[in-house]
Amino acid sequence: MPPAGGGEPERPSGRGRKGGNLRRNAVWAFVGAVLASAAWSGAVALVPRIVDGGSSAQSLHGYHAVDKLCEAGKLTAFNQKYRMVDNYPLQHTGRSDSMDIMRCYALVKRAVSGSDVADYATLDIRAELHRTVDSAPEFAATRSYFEQQKYEITDVPNLGQEAYFAYGDEPTSSDKTFHDINHYLQVRDGGMTYSLFWTDNYQVGKNTTLDRETVRRAMLDDTRDILKAIGGP
Repeated sequence: MPPAGGGEPERPSGRGRKGGNLRRNAVWAFVGAVLASAAWSGAVALVPRIVDGGSSAQSLHGYHAVDKLCEAGKLTAFNQKYRMVDNYPLQHTGRSDSMDIMRCYALVKRAVSGSDVADYATLDIRAELHRTVDSAPEFAATRSYFEQQKYEITDVPNLGQEAYFAYGDEPTSSDKTFHDINHYLQVRDGGMTYSLFWTDNYQVGKNTTLDRETVRRAMLDDTRDILKAIGGP
């Protein structure tokens, strides 16, 4: 869902496309947040048998809530490639006896060589500390959701108890030359679950975005820094 809080600043236009396409990046900024929030909802709807209530909570392994997730983690890797759009990132933390939720949402841009139009992307980062339920069944359900949606799944070793990338690159329904790119990094470590969602777009033959491996390295580097900042190993 769109970030909570006050009114959104005016969003920049797309990469020089005319008419309705000028607002595509602003739309994607909202869509990215909706998809990130909807992944678990879709998982529950598609694979209800995986989610079984009443399981025991796992240790939080020293993780704790911080007030500003992205400031704590610094986002060094992404900040070397992009700069934040004004008034971003948006950061919120909610605490309760059963679960703490930390959220950071950012609209970022970078200069494109040979063009006077910037490339815009979105980051949506969320960490949850589950105190009263086992996070493993929900984590498995989310992975199953991505598999059913035909995302490419790649396991990530040496990150939490389990971690994986989910990747999709697909044309939009209205114009097959426009592609949406979605990267998810999902991590579980005891009762801590974490996701980093990065999304961008491109038009075939007209512009490009950061290559897939560059994005993955940035996601991994910044994720490791964020997890350390909230008490991880």
